[in-house]
Amino acid sequence: MKSILICFTFLAITYGCKKGSDGPNNSTQNGSDIFPNKVGDTWIYLVDDTSYDFSNTAIISRYNMTISIIDSVVLPGAIKANRWVYTYPGGSDTNYVFQHGDTVSFAANSLPSLSIVRQYIIPITLHNSWEYVQGYFTNLLHNVTVDSVATIVVGGNHFENAYALRGVPGVPDNFFYIEEWIADHVGIVKRYFNNRGYTIGPNQHKTSWSLVSYLLL
Repeated sequence: MKSILICFTFLAITYGCKKGSDGPNNSTQNGSDIFPNKVGDTWIYLVDDTSYDFSNTAIISRYNMTISIIDSVVLPGAIKANRWVYTYPGGSDTNYVFQHGDTVSFAANSLPSLSIVRQYIIPITLHNSWEYVQGYFTNLLHNVTVDSVATIVVGGNHFENAYALRGVPGVPDNFFYIEEWIADHVGIVKRYFNNRGYTIGPNQHKTSWSLVSYLLL
């Protein structure tokens, strides 16, 4: 099992303080909750995973992946971030997520320096475009763009006015195609990653995430 780049811990207070996949998708929470990032938040995704070995043989698997925000940490530079743990059969990964201004950044590690693997400008707005992987390129070819808004059904849940984000970001000789559907106050509800044909590296794969359920503070 390879890393997906990127334990369920939850303290129940009252049901009225929680929002899950069996509740409404709208929210009266403040702007900082447009992209959920609180300790205790949890998402479960169905993942379809296709990787390719050195002989170019496709290895196909399907599994559930749980994402849990387990605690807060202080990163180099006195950056306060929340630790997101991605748990799947055979392993786990960690991202450190923090907001600076209107940008939510996902860092793959904390030492010796931050490596921003993806980021979002909030509130997400139709036709907005930005650098998905920080610090490599500034031209529009390698940006992601919010190109449509629609109501979609994922895992039996309806998400109204979900934003479709698409682009081909990355670093030289290691680009990837990304497509994500993001719902306000829920986060990513669908995600498709593909670096096959975009990279000369040996780790070529395609992954598709579909949100099964979620529980947010």
